[in-house]
Amino acid sequence: MKKSAIAVGFAVVLVGLIFAGYAAAQGGPLSDVEELGRLLYFDENLSEPAGQSCASCHDPDFGFADPDRGLPVSEGVIPGLFGGRNSPSAAYAMYAPVRYFDEEEGLWIGGQFWDSRATGHVLGDPLADQALGPFLNPVEMNNPDEATVILDVAASDYADLFEQVWGPGSLGNVETAYNQVALSIAAFERSKLFGQFSSKYDAYLKKCLELGGDKDLCAIGTDPNSATAGKIFSKKEWYGLQLFMGENNNDGVLEAGEGAMCSACHVADWTEDPGNVSVPAWAPAGWVPPVFTDFTYDHLGVPKSEHRLLADAAVDLGLGPIVKDGDEHGKFKVMSLRNIHQTQPYAHNGFFKTLTDITHFYNTRDVAAEGWPAPEYPDTVNKDELGNLGLSDKDEEALVKFMKTLTDGYMP
Repeated sequence: MKKSAIAVGFAVVLVGLIFAGYAAAQGGPLSDVEELGRLLYFDENLSEPAGQSCASCHDPDFGFADPDRGLPVSEGVIPGLFGGRNSPSAAYAMYAPVRYFDEEEGLWIGGQFWDSRATGHVLGDPLADQALGPFLNPVEMNNPDEATVILDVAASDYADLFEQVWGPGSLGNVETAYNQVALSIAAFERSKLFGQFSSKYDAYLKKCLELGGDKDLCAIGTDPNSATAGKIFSKKEWYGLQLFMGENNNDGVLEAGEGAMCSACHVADWTEDPGNVSVPAWAPAGWVPPVFTDFTYDHLGVPKSEHRLLADAAVDLGLGPIVKDGDEHGKFKVMSLRNIHQTQPYAHNGFFKTLTDITHFYNTRDVAAEGWPAPEYPDTVNKDELGNLGLSDKDEEALVKFMKTLTDGYMP
């Protein structure tokens, strides 16, 4: 059921108070274009009928994912109509580059959405390309055309701010103004709220650096100063970090020195600051702390969803049809693990209800006795880096404990 006018009004006031506190905490207010993007992001009048905003499926209180954790996909503004994929988190999405093909690695990298269709080639920013879509999607915000969106923006109480940011008369050109809506939302999604780096892991990383540690070795927990800084973690969390970073030959036996190989894709690498993303003050100049993804696309062998909303859906081929390459069928974006504990369910189709569930699958997918269903698309499954890792229940529990330390808002 959609919110009443009173509830919507209260929500707007509450959001304003929350962001006033947020701005103070970050040391200053949002820029004009970021503020415009914030107002657009939370405006439930930009759907047809009114009642759905970007925040409806990317809620800050739920890791910027869908607050309805009991469903694998999100309900749009029309009751009973649902999207076809699990809503990914908008947090830390700003770090994905414009999509490109890495010839050396033979991999597609970057872009937005599970299948990379928001490439960044349209408006020069994958976030902005992504923001173009939901307004006109009939199972999301259901606007019939761009003009309807711009008419709603022109009737809003922030129309003057829009023209202050984009110039007098900017709302008079529908096509240009629609692109400017997307660019404004992208600017907001590049603010510090979407890249806080305020987790328990970040507190550890900051401490390790303060002790004189090497940034790369601190990130993976192997610097000589890591043990001292790592006292911030519980023993189980620290063990989970070691497992997370360790390699594994996927033969079903966890030998001494092996781990879970999570970091093969959810990399703990520092990346160079491109100049248009949020970077914490404690990070070495010019560097972005690990966001725990390499922004590639992979096929984990996730089974087809049996949920009533997806049971009759066609096989989801993911990246393949977008790049017109059958070898990429069944591959989906490797999402950031930051705030992962807040964004259940998991996988593109929401097949896994909990972080424990998907961790167990990652470990045991190819163990016959586990009885996992067959992959939705079997031909391109990654069989090298997961599926028979030999982790114990306690190992899986430690991994989950560590991944929970990637949740923003840690208070010592």
